[in-house]
Amino acid sequence: MPVSAFKEFIDMVQHGSGDYKNIQFPNNEFGDVGEKIINTFVQLEKTKKFKQELTHNIAHELKTPVTGIRGYLETLLHQDNLDKEKSRFFLERAYAQCMRLSSIISDIAVLNKIEEAADKFNIEDVNIRECIKEIENDLAFKFEEKKINFTADIDNSLVIKGSNFLIYSLFKNLIDNSLEHAGENISINISYKGTKDGKVHFEYFDTGKGVSEKHIERIFERFYRVEEGRTRKSGGSGLGLSIVKNSVSLHKGTISVKNREGGGLLFTLTLSSEL
Repeated sequence: MPVSAFKEFIDMVQHGSGDYKNIQFPNNEFGDVGEKIINTFVQLEKTKKFKQELTHNIAHELKTPVTGIRGYLETLLHQDNLDKEKSRFFLERAYAQCMRLSSIISDIAVLNKIEEAADKFNIEDVNIRECIKEIENDLAFKFEEKKINFTADIDNSLVIKGSNFLIYSLFKNLIDNSLEHAGENISINISYKGTKDGKVHFEYFDTGKGVSEKHIERIFERFYRVEEGRTRKSGGSGLGLSIVKNSVSLHKGTISVKNREGGGLLFTLTLSSEL
């Protein structure tokens, strides 16, 4: 029985077909070893599939700005009679695509560091209100441009032990998501909801467009596209909310999202007060 079960497993691997879960091992130590081997193999297959999909998605996302840059530059090279205004337009569009390309590469690097070298982040005391204020100052022009009412209800003395870089990134990416997809003339709010059992609780919401229920559970996935409502027309990297979730996880926290009554999205998240 044990030998035949392993033979069945090997045949499935060689032919690339079959359901490993249907293989029956004996209820003994040998059977336990067999099941662990299969579970390990299944996990390796999932990892391989994930990396293949990720590589495909990265190639697709990089292709769009590269194609745009090439098109704008080819126009400039081959159209000798372009006036100054049109030439400037094509240069500005090429520059915008360069910035998008840079954003994608930067976000991929951040995600890889979180997943593969989390211990390389500097851990320090982070004043959350000061961190949010820095983001507010950095995005002041966009808030004014899109007529965004931004508020933060956070104690000035709230401090947690963590990575200032990642805490800045997670809140900024939440705000960037609203700026890019929620629309104009909206409100954005971040609020501190208290600390319990070593977990610091926050809520983040905007009053813009929501996301259909069939998409909302997948918005933290890398490069996932929402087909309606909050589309990626503005050309973000598609990695912002993945960085948010991974940053929260590194801080031993949780995050969830749902559509908010009256419009927009509501994110509920926790961060550990100590790492």
